Amino acid sequence: MRVALLGPYSGDLSRVGGGPEAVVVQLAHGLRRAGVEVHVVTLDFTGQQATDITAEAEGVTVHRLRLRRLPRWTGVRINARSLARRLRTISPDVAHAHSAGTFADGALGSGLPAVITVHGVIEQEAAVVRQRGISWREDVAWRYEAWYERHCLRRSRDVIAISPYVADFYRGLTDARMSLVENPVARAYFDLPDQAQAATILCAARVIHRKNVLGLLHAFARLRQQMPEARLRLAGETTSEPSYAEQCRQFVAANGLDNAVDFLGWLDETALRAEYSRCRALALLSWQETAPVAIEQAMAAGKPVVASDVGGVRYLVEDGATGYVVQADDSAGQATALQRVLADDMLRRSMGAAARGAALARFHPDQVTAQTLAVYEQAIASQRSSQS
Repeated sequence: MRVALLGPYSGDLSRVGGGPEAVVVQLAHGLRRAGVEVHVVTLDFTGQQATDITAEAEGVTVHRLRLRRLPRWTGVRINARSLARRLRTISPDVAHAHSAGTFADGALGSGLPAVITVHGVIEQEAAVVRQRGISWREDVAWRYEAWYERHCLRRSRDVIAISPYVADFYRGLTDARMSLVENPVARAYFDLPDQAQAATILCAARVIHRKNVLGLLHAFARLRQQMPEARLRLAGETTSEPSYAEQCRQFVAANGLDNAVDFLGWLDETALRAEYSRCRALALLSWQETAPVAIEQAMAAGKPVVASDVGGVRYLVEDGATGYVVQADDSAGQATALQRVLADDMLRRSMGAAARGAALARFHPDQVTAQTLAVYEQAIASQRSSQS
């Protein structure tokens, strides 16, 4: 079988981003191990390429197409057509797009059997962004993205939802077959040694409003009153919302937490795995999430998770068994949950073992690859029957 994956794809596999990019990378290599000929079709989001570039990397053929930076609707359509043309040249058995935007439009416009994975709910993300205040131009852009997502899903025949939360939200908005296939996590996370350091919490998230890092800092300040030895490691970029990141730094300074909170910035895969190995728990107290790769990575690493009860989080974290599910605005409850997993090593180990067991059954790349291949076969058969 020949498969073309469409989505963000790093040119440096040691510097893979989160979310859809992490999924595309893991799926590409999982399919390759299964004997599939894998092509990745992506766009040069740096805007530095003057021409399209095709190269092979670790057994995967990567087609990095020049990004046309034009007014929104014009640019989106031109880029989608460029993706569709390249797909027709590759002639895969199936085109699998990650995100229901430009990549989905390209796959659907190619005329090939197409599968669309929906990685988030744009309308819900937009609602959270609006809470912090945005310009009318930003609001128009978010509304356009939400419309474009629905436009693509209405044209789709086969859709993969990465969480029951996604499936429930979109089921009435598309006639497509909806399959549940969760995110794959890199094999290396399942093999991480437990080198947990005393009272160390990891938050692997961008320092932005949606991730509610400031809320986590409030909870951590409460925790420190009971556990002065507690440490918080923030692994995520601080450049997308610099004013928010500065707010977080100011809170740390104002509350005397400089020696307890580390802003690590964006980490490569090796450094990030080391942080998972050394932490005692992951904290993710976002205002909105779908199926955070960070939670899935923590579970694979055998770490309990304290996370907010938003979006699809409750489908990942079993409250009281693999971690704790808390309210996003309850800093006292968050601090209490964190103290429990930090103070009770037997509880931490028990929750971590349960989390790793669940991750092996749900997020191991071999498992996810097999489920994805079944969806591909379904999409191919459906297109054949419609053409006969």
